Amino acid sequence: MIAVTCRNGEHFSVDPDHIERIEHHGDTVVHLLDGTHFVLEAAFDDVLRCIADDRAGAFARRAELLNGYAAMPTAARPARRLGATASARD
Repeated sequence: MIAVTCRNGEHFSVDPDHIERIEHHGDTVVHLLDGTHFVLEAAFDDVLRCIADDRAGAFARRAELLNGYAAMPTAARPARRLGATASARD
């Protein structure tokens, strides 16, 4: 989610996946998939940077997961898959 501010001062969050397009001709206008549009205070480049940061953060969080679980040291991975701990295998 990215936080945006409209020209009328309204603050809210938008899911970047729901943005259809962003136009810039004097004002920055965000068009959503459902047909709504918002005129933003932020510059076009700032909106694009916020979207890129949001997607990079989501990608980094996904990269830390292994089969839906938080990543763990490589040595512990086989033990977890087998349902045993490293000490139980010895």
